[in-house]
Amino acid sequence: MGLFLRISPNDLVKNVVDGFGDTLGYVGLLVFAATIIGELLGKTGATVVISESILRLVGRTRTAFAIGATGYLVTPPVACNDTAFLILSPVARVLGRASGYSTIFISLALAAGTYSSFKLVFPAAPLYAATIFQADLAAVIVLGFLISVPVFGIGLLWTRAYTHRSAFRSEQADPRAEKDSAFVHDRLTNIDLPSPIESYGIIVIPLILILSRALADAYLLASNTFRVLTDFIGYPVIAMLIGVGLSLFVARKHRTEEVSEWFGEGVARAASIVAIVGGGGVLGRILLTADLGRVLGSSITALGISGAVVVFLVAAVIKTAQGSSVVTMVTAPSILLPLLPTLGISPTLATLLVSAGAMISVHLNDSYFWVVTGSAQMGVSDGIKSLTAMSIIQGLTAFALVMLIRTLMPAL
Repeated sequence: MGLFLRISPNDLVKNVVDGFGDTLGYVGLLVFAATIIGELLGKTGATVVISESILRLVGRTRTAFAIGATGYLVTPPVACNDTAFLILSPVARVLGRASGYSTIFISLALAAGTYSSFKLVFPAAPLYAATIFQADLAAVIVLGFLISVPVFGIGLLWTRAYTHRSAFRSEQADPRAEKDSAFVHDRLTNIDLPSPIESYGIIVIPLILILSRALADAYLLASNTFRVLTDFIGYPVIAMLIGVGLSLFVARKHRTEEVSEWFGEGVARAASIVAIVGGGGVLGRILLTADLGRVLGSSITALGISGAVVVFLVAAVIKTAQGSSVVTMVTAPSILLPLLPTLGISPTLATLLVSAGAMISVHLNDSYFWVVTGSAQMGVSDGIKSLTAMSIIQGLTAFALVMLIRTLMPAL
């Protein structure tokens, strides 16, 4: 792609190295931490404690909704759908097995929740566009939330329809899952299960740390010791590494040799995900260097179509072309801001339209595609048919809802 877009060989090599390294510097550490936590959660029996408590609360028939809703609620304070998915995916897989659902079905349900709230619920991705457009934050918060709920529901409906049609809804034979289950069953007959506080703490404490950082950024303007501390321990990578430390503490009842082996298995399991996420980062960096998203976005504005459609399409094209949601939520508003008076679009409406457009689409140049498909053990073809299609459906649904709101609220 880089040679096709006439990037010089020297620049191309630099982009490959920078794209791989920059992506893995953040996402890679999260993948390793989350996978190690997931391995230790399973081997110590913490996932058994968590899954049984959740199933008692919601029932086995509503497991997919519970997992998706958890992802929906966790993502805005975390402000990253990759992070939220990685934090929750170990528990989601165990809950899916306990309820008889396939890993693919339960992973897509979690993805539906994390993706819809990340793109539409403030202060996640909408923060960038709202700031650049200087939109009415109260309206963005309320309307973004109202739009996100049916968008999440559409994602769940698509997940059910796709997995039912593709025979992925029921759990299929998974030798690794059977081995893990047998291992846990044998081991837990001789030791005590972790307490619910310990089991949930591994997941909840990193989330609380990340949330405390977001709250400190929002409400504490002065730089003081508390602010410095929350900025450090609440940084997602640091918070997840603290989660690794907590999982090692929960594993204290086991022999050191066993824990070291489980730790190594977690690292090995993360390696393939890290490699393909880095590859996605390379592709995204090359497309970004070629300025493909900006060029295509500018071309759309010259087509003479409805202003709302222009705003939506600019965001959709930039997102599809270069993959990064954050880049889209910054680049699209930067292009569109001087055009809003001509297009007849208010800053608040533009923020909602950009958020909807930025949902289209998750595919090979987006790290989230590889995080979800790697966790669900899906092939590229299945990932495009399921996750990519779901992101397009959710984006179009969000756009339709924004247009409905515009009709009902002409003053917006």
